[in-house]
Parts: sequence; structure tokens; C-alpha cells
Amino acid sequence: MPLVVCSRNNLFFAFLLVGYLFGVILYDALPLTYIDELWTLFLVATSLSLIIEHRSWMQAKPLAIVLAIFIAYLLYAFVIGSNTSAAILTDYFIQLKPYLGFFATLIIAPRLSASQKRFLSLTALIVGGAILLVWLTGNLYVIFGHESRLATAATATALLFFCCSDRSWSDTLLFILLLAIGFCSTRSKFYGFWGVATLLLLYAKLGGSLRANWRLLLSALLLCLLAVWLAREKLVLYYVDGMANSREMWSRPAMLLTSGRILTDYFPLGSGLGSFGTYASSAYYSPLYATYGLDHLWGLSPSTRFFICDAFYPSLAQFGVVGIGLYAYYWFYVLRKGYAHFLSGHSKPWLFALLSSLFFLIEGIADTTFTHNRGLFVLVLTAMMLADSPAKKS
Repeated sequence: MPLVVCSRNNLFFAFLLVGYLFGVILYDALPLTYIDELWTLFLVATSLSLIIEHRSWMQAKPLAIVLAIFIAYLLYAFVIGSNTSAAILTDYFIQLKPYLGFFATLIIAPRLSASQKRFLSLTALIVGGAILLVWLTGNLYVIFGHESRLATAATATALLFFCCSDRSWSDTLLFILLLAIGFCSTRSKFYGFWGVATLLLLYAKLGGSLRANWRLLLSALLLCLLAVWLAREKLVLYYVDGMANSREMWSRPAMLLTSGRILTDYFPLGSGLGSFGTYASSAYYSPLYATYGLDHLWGLSPSTRFFICDAFYPSLAQFGVVGIGLYAYYWFYVLRKGYAHFLSGHSKPWLFALLSSLFFLIEGIADTTFTHNRGLFVLVLTAMMLADSPAKKS
């Protein structure tokens, strides 16, 4: 049995490395569109083989619940005819993917060896330098395609380093420097995450208490306000100004405002898969955009669909208030699991859960990272940290 476990861990290590290099760093430079889907398939297949091997059927409960919820939303979408069958099915798999990756990794509970962690730490440092070199040589668009992709690649690199390194002062400073490479993207939302992550890690390193109490809640609120202030340009640009002289700016506040109307009009389960704010609703142009008068706006019209899926929060309207509640509960589950590790004397998983939740909280303002390849990678890292053996934690 130990040999089987060791083999599975080695296989996970190999897929983690491949997923990082080709599913995060080189995803936009190479024609590897479906690598994140293949990675998810590997994770699910591995987790199911583990459950069958050990006959630990209760381990399958989280996956079963997630599948049941999404199947219910799939049937609901078909019943109300939220879009074409192709759009509904496409969105079903895209929205389901991050949860499958997370819960499958929890079941696998991979335990990387010390040498594997050193290798991944060194890889993260080398890749971090390579990202910086790409920017210095003016090849950002060749490798990443967009500034925001550089920012999320730098974040994923720093988080990988954090997972595999110790919480020494040198490693903490290296994490902050790796994360700072994202400044090359000039994305204001990244400034917010960098500021909050840096203060959080330095606070913890200096002996600050991370125990859940009113002081921590107040500190979290202040950190969120700091993140909002650092990302204020993006927030104003996306959701406030409208900027009458920049026609594309009207689309983003319109999407957010319309999502609120959809929550009311389609109470409580939302407008259905493939109907609003997602890639599928853009690729298979959703009739809902005409219903709410968005089809004449530049960036949202059938001929200019650039801004339909460039923010995550409007897409939650597809799932209604029930779906929003389930999404909030998912992050409560992540944070509760991390805090349970903290109570048992291991702060690293708790810190990573906080960093992960903050990352997606900020990213959702102006990107759909949660359902993308880089989002999947961060969620897999999160699950790996939360499922790690206590003997391996710091």
C-alpha cells in the first residue's frame, strides 16, 4: 500500500508541475486550450480511484453534493430554456470545473516530499525571474497576451512558492518579491492584493494573532478597505464613471446593475446556465442581453462581445440568490477548514486559505479567474494545503 500512495503522490507532483508550466505560465503562448479540463479529469479520476481502492465512500460526499447541485441547475436551465443546449452544457462544465478540482484534490490529499517541495520552490523562483525578463524585453503580449494574465501568473507563482517553502523570514521576503513581479502588469486590482497579502504575512510573521475574534474581523475589514483603496482606479473605471467619452465603459456598470435586476426577476434560482456574464453566454449569444436592452451597448452587442465575461460577480445572477448563498458557503467552508488547522497549531494552511479567498474576492471585480485555468491552479494549491498531513505543516 505505501508504494501505491507514493506512486500517486509522484503522479500528482508531475501533474502539478505540468499544470503550472503549461496551464498557467505558457497557457496563452501555446495551443493548449484544454489542458485545465484534462487536469481536472486527472484529479477526479485519481480521487475516485482512491475512494474505490480504500472503499471510503464517505469521502465522495463533497463531490456528490457538488454534482447534485450542478445537475439541478443544469435541469433548471433546460426547463426554463436559458439558452441553447450547447450553451447550457458548455457553461455547465466551465462552472463545475473549479469545484471538481478543489474537492478532488482534498480527497487525494497529496503529500509532497521535501525534495519535491524544494524543486517546486526553485522552479517558482526561476519562473518568477523569467516573467520579469519577459516584461523587460517587451514580450509580455507574446507570452501572456494581456497584462492581467501576467499579474495572475505572478500570483500563482508566488502562491506555489508559499506552499512549498518554510515560513522563515527569507522565504516570506522571497514570496513578497515574487508577488511584486505582478506590478509589471500595472493592474490596480493587483496592487490591492499585493498590499493586503504583504501586510497579512508580515503581521503573522511578527507574531500577530490570527485567532478568529472581533480584533481579527476588524483587521480584515481594514485590510479590505485598504484593498479597495489600492484598487480604486479599477473600481471607479469599471463601475462608477461610465465615462461618456469612452463608449466601452458603459458596459461594465450595466452588467452589474442588470445582474441585480435578474436576481429579482428570476428569484430564487437565477436566469440559468449560459444566460449571463459567462463565456458561454457570449459565445452562444444569450437572448437575455436583448431582453434587458444590453444588446445595443458597445462591448455587449452581438458584434462586440468583449466585456460580457470580464468580471465574475455579474455571472452569479445565473444562479440566483440561492447560488450566491452557496458560493458564499463554499468560501466559508474553505476558511473554516483552514481555521481548524490553525486551532490545531498549524498556521500555514489558515494563512493560505486567507490569501486564496482574498485573491478571488479581488479578482472577481474585473476578471472571471475563478473559472479559468489560473483559478483552477490556485484552488488546487488551496486544497493541497488544507488536506496536507499535520506532520508536514509549519
